[in-house]
Amino acid sequence: MPIPLILVVDTIRTLKLLGNWSKSRIVGRRRPLIAVFSLTHYCNFYCPMCPFGDSDKLGQIAVAKKNDLKTEEWKLIFDKVSKYCIWAIIEGGEPTSRSDFMELVKYIHNLKMPITVITNCSHIDKINLDELKKYIQFMTCSIDSVFESSYCKIRGVTTPMYNRVVDNLKLLTNHDIPHYFNSVITKYNTEEFIDQTYFERAMELGSNAVSLTFVEDRSDVNYSMLPDPRTMTKVCESILEYRKNHSSPRIMIPNQYFEQIIEHGRTVFDECGVWKSVFVNANGNVLVPCWKFNSPENTYNLLERSIDEIWEAPQWDIARTCHDCKVLGCIWYSSQPVTTFARNYMSGLSKMINMHNNKNT
Repeated sequence: MPIPLILVVDTIRTLKLLGNWSKSRIVGRRRPLIAVFSLTHYCNFYCPMCPFGDSDKLGQIAVAKKNDLKTEEWKLIFDKVSKYCIWAIIEGGEPTSRSDFMELVKYIHNLKMPITVITNCSHIDKINLDELKKYIQFMTCSIDSVFESSYCKIRGVTTPMYNRVVDNLKLLTNHDIPHYFNSVITKYNTEEFIDQTYFERAMELGSNAVSLTFVEDRSDVNYSMLPDPRTMTKVCESILEYRKNHSSPRIMIPNQYFEQIIEHGRTVFDECGVWKSVFVNANGNVLVPCWKFNSPENTYNLLERSIDEIWEAPQWDIARTCHDCKVLGCIWYSSQPVTTFARNYMSGLSKMINMHNNKNT
């Protein structure tokens, strides 16, 4: 079957942007490759490892109404970012809680940016899934535990919510929406990775791929959700063993991540790669270099500034020496060579082409 024109256009666009990115690097300019859009300050879950897990949901709704960007404001930001980035990640808060969620997804799609949506899957039964799958490449389902008791404990929800999420996962499968599970490993869900039951249950719930990284403790709370070092080692060893002996579900994080934690007790990188991603908060702010340095002098609003202005800011130099994030998966990944981004992007396109061909044979 011929390759769809849209995939050809996406590939050409990606190669062009990667070329521009490489030229910028040669002359010493940093620029982003991946766009992360945090669409809202609101989430209906209570995860203690996440700042959006605030128990005061009425207060959170008020903050979202006051500070979340309007539809047209987000579109202006999408326009700016699309000139640089090869992929868009939509998250929140809970992005599907926005009434204009589908409109925003469609707008990004029309800018030729492939899209991943990160969601807790609690609202997707209210979305036209046949329409959604026209616009996105993947949906990332935040499923920290595949068992009711630990899932509810980690996510701060009740059994009815767990059952609703499970039902919604079935909807994704029934509507042929490509999706995978993402689990944040905390001290509350280590056992299912050590005994490897997470993987079997994930496949039962319709996921043929999983992404697994340890929690990075928040600096604004006085508790830790990170497992003790001995348990972390056991988790890593079990995940590596499972990958060696099983091909499904596919584990999306490279072996190196787990091997470094076993050897060093943390991940290792020369320079934090946060500048490779533009993370836009729900109010349009970009924190330079990251959320750990949340202060007025490190805050730039993307409605008011250009990408070039923000990425020339001197504060990015903090990333050269900061190694505070010990096991945060996205920081480790963004710190890898740009060829890793390109390889994964092209792998994603290859999967899309194969899916297209399989549907037409």
